[in-house]
Amino acid sequence: MPLSEFEKRELELIGHGLEEDDPRLADMLSRDSAALSRRARISRGLVVFAAGVCVLLLGLVMRVPSVGIAGFALMNGGGYWAIKDLRWSLRSRNRRVTQVEGNNE
Repeated sequence: MPLSEFEKRELELIGHGLEEDDPRLADMLSRDSAALSRRARISRGLVVFAAGVCVLLLGLVMRVPSVGIAGFALMNGGGYWAIKDLRWSLRSRNRRVTQVEGNNE
């Protein structure tokens, strides 16, 4: 259901008040900064994953199993860190809200 003109104006006033009172919070809640932080987390996760691959290969070359295990753990951690937000965003986009019987709003 679309917002009325009054509701749109009130929402804009609340938004401008938030920006004046706490600009950091307003910036953090904006969509652009959320997408930027998601991309930053994904890229950091991929960097940690690549570092884990290097450590794993170093452990193989040096024939030190504990270094290889540490590299494997880094790979898993970095991979999880990179895709955990991606999976969450795909789930939230595919969510559909159905109207419950008797709810006419």
